Amino acid sequence: MVNLRINLTIFLLLIGLASQVIAQKHLPVLKKEDGKHTFYVDGKPFLILGAQLWNSSAWPSVTDKFWDQAKELGCNTIEAPIYWQNIEPSPGEFNFKELDHLILSARESGFRLVLLWFGSYKNGRSQYAPPWVLENTEKYPRMKNAAGNDIYVLSAVSETNLEADKHAFVEVMKHIREIDKDHQTVIMMQVENEPGSMWTDRDYSDKANELFNSHVPQFILKKLDKEDGTWEQAFGIDAPEAFNAWCISGYIDEIAEAGRKVYNLPMYANVWIRENAFERPGEYPSGGPTSNMIPIWKANAPNLDLLALDVYHGNVNIFNDLCEKYNRSDNALFIPEMGNGDNFARFQFYAIGNYGAIGVAPYGIDPFHRDPRDLRDQIKLDKKFDGIAKNYNLLSKAIYPISQLQGTDKLKAVGEEEGMSEKLLRLENYDLLLSFGYPTYKDRNRRTGRVLVGQTGEDEFLLIGFDTKFEFRPSFGSPYNNVEFVLVEEGYFEGEKFVRERIWNGDALYHSTLPPEGAVLKIKLRRVESSEQRKEKANFDK
Repeated sequence: MVNLRINLTIFLLLIGLASQVIAQKHLPVLKKEDGKHTFYVDGKPFLILGAQLWNSSAWPSVTDKFWDQAKELGCNTIEAPIYWQNIEPSPGEFNFKELDHLILSARESGFRLVLLWFGSYKNGRSQYAPPWVLENTEKYPRMKNAAGNDIYVLSAVSETNLEADKHAFVEVMKHIREIDKDHQTVIMMQVENEPGSMWTDRDYSDKANELFNSHVPQFILKKLDKEDGTWEQAFGIDAPEAFNAWCISGYIDEIAEAGRKVYNLPMYANVWIRENAFERPGEYPSGGPTSNMIPIWKANAPNLDLLALDVYHGNVNIFNDLCEKYNRSDNALFIPEMGNGDNFARFQFYAIGNYGAIGVAPYGIDPFHRDPRDLRDQIKLDKKFDGIAKNYNLLSKAIYPISQLQGTDKLKAVGEEEGMSEKLLRLENYDLLLSFGYPTYKDRNRRTGRVLVGQTGEDEFLLIGFDTKFEFRPSFGSPYNNVEFVLVEEGYFEGEKFVRERIWNGDALYHSTLPPEGAVLKIKLRRVESSEQRKEKANFDK
């Protein structure tokens, strides 16, 4: 009888453990497989087609008027800030009213959420900390500049600051788990926002100075292949910024680790880039995950899945350079903030097609800056988002094949840049000439041509894009001299399955141009040998 009870107890424990595993099995997760990064939601590849709210817009008075606008954009994910100052108005007293409203409204409207924790750090400042933190600088100390003056940034070497922020974040994660674990409306967490320190390259408080003059931790030296010594000895002119990065990344990593123990959602930190103006730390948030500080963050913040790129540069060369820097074997590219307009509609294709981005999102999609007289119950999407809305409508039709082709040489993106009327792609067995400026009646001041090219088989391709003429030929130097279209289908994907809407032929293939409204084309080709080559081959076979 005793054995029976023991066996029953063990059985119930196993059932309990199994149920926990099942509950955790389909949590959103970022995986690296076959050398590429894929984000999974509900166990399926997921591409974040996002929209980020203005900083002060995650309130029911704004979001209740926003959902129809988000649907018009065609996004699948809303990035919304949540505020420490609102969530913990008094120490240990928590308010989740607005958070609940946000999650339930997003769920009812069919959107996923990425929540942005505005806690200790927001754009190199600390203005979203609660008043009881900001007003008590003795208990919750600030960073000091080189002159010894307090600045508007919480010190990352303060245990009191860390514990306060961490406690609030853990309570947030507990609450999200309680109300959302069965729905997984919330799929990812951003821990802080563009962290670092404005106005100073590092914290010059007494405690920070003591740490700065001490030896750099051995694991950092080993990861970065540096010689033993103090921060100044090891990093030279970059020592203040490197030290600040170590302090802030460790602070944020500890917050992320505590939150993940409660509810293990993917987490990341985003960056205010340094590639601006004089590129001097303190003129951008010093110690943030800037391109020169990525190695320190990677070594010191293992609980962050990725370091995300915020970018508003309209120059294609700068944009591509930044994507190159943040698309690493140890870091999936995610762009949670970017500009809008035709440039950034093209740039989204580059990020997804050439750099394997797991997601993109323009900033400021809601009507925060609209004239109040224009605010009606149904607010139309601002025309500056037209290109991105077209992107999302089209990309959502092909998420599965895009996710499968990303990170391989089988997916490429091309766009219509100034002074470029065509682009030649060398593919397996084929050369593909992409030409822009079509249709000829379009606004010539707008560069709207953009296309993703995916090779799915020896003679099979996907073309996903807009305003682009396409022409295939056999690879130069091959025994073939012509190409025939065997079948060209327009449609969309439901998971792995392609659903055909129509077949292109006749004049559609004569012009061979992706239309202004965009199209997903599934193309099968046939390479044709010349008659002379066929004769030579026949004679050789004899």
